[in-house]
Amino acid sequence: MVRSMACFGCERVERIRRGSDREFVGELGESYVVLADEQAYRGYCLLFLKDHAEHLTDLPLERQLRLWEDVSHVGSVLMRELEPVRLNYACLGNMMTHLHWHVTPRYAGDPEAQHPIWVRPLAERRVELPGDERQALVARIRHGLGL
Repeated sequence: MVRSMACFGCERVERIRRGSDREFVGELGESYVVLADEQAYRGYCLLFLKDHAEHLTDLPLERQLRLWEDVSHVGSVLMRELEPVRLNYACLGNMMTHLHWHVTPRYAGDPEAQHPIWVRPLAERRVELPGDERQALVARIRHGLGL
């Protein structure tokens, strides 16, 4: 699909390819994995499709399945490594049209356990981990992914 306007997802993918995305976790078959800005949900990751597509249905079924394998692999690693109570998966596209998945660990004591994370104000969700803690978390996820 040819895109006519700037795409934040494509810009992020380009930063990853240049090696300038500090939240980069790893490259999988169909996607790049990064830590989300919202680490109030420790381990929350985003997976960006490596090339531009706006809808899951834009991809042939075989690519959709490979992308889901990436998502599922990240979820398995987060479950095993971080032991959340639950994982939430979302592929929305409302704010960023570039095909991407959210894999969000949910923990005991979550203030909005019955709702999507987006009901909490951004200021409460956007928790930046100190550099050494972020690096350790990225390393742990990377190791779990076998990267």
